[in-house]
Amino acid sequence: MTEPLTPKSRILAVDFGDARTGLAATDWTGTIAVPLGRIDSRDQQEVIKQVLAEALDRDTQGIVVGLPLTLDGTPGERAQHTQKFVDLLQQATPIPVATVDESHTTDEAHERLKQGGMKAKRRKDHADSISALVILERYRDFLRRPR
Repeated sequence: MTEPLTPKSRILAVDFGDARTGLAATDWTGTIAVPLGRIDSRDQQEVIKQVLAEALDRDTQGIVVGLPLTLDGTPGERAQHTQKFVDLLQQATPIPVATVDESHTTDEAHERLKQGGMKAKRRKDHADSISALVILERYRDFLRRPR
C-alpha cells in the first residue's frame, strides 16, 4: 500500500505541453523544490518514458501534472488532452499521479524569470521548468491544507 503524500514527500511535477514538457522536483528530503530540465518531444510515449526515468532516478513518491483549466475552473479541450496524458502516465507506473490547476503558471514563470533579470529571449528556454516548479508549489500548498 502506498503511503499518503505529504508536503515533504519526494514529488516530481510535470508541465505537459505539445512540444515541450517542463519538470521540477523536490530534493531527496522533500523540502526543497527545484526546476529541472525540459523534455523536447511531441511523442507522448517518449515523454512518459523520460518522466518515469526521472521519477525512478529521484526515487519519487508522487507525480503531479498541471491541468490547464478554463477561467471558470472547468476542463476545456486542452485539459482533456492533458488528462489523456495523465491517464497514460498512471497506467505506466505504480507511483501515484495527481493533477493540480495550472492556470497562469506560464505567466507566473515568465514574471519570476523577468524579476530575476533574465532577458526575454532566454526566458522561453526556462519557462516550462519554472512553470513545473509553480505546479509543484501549488500541489505542496494543497497537501498542507487541513482536510
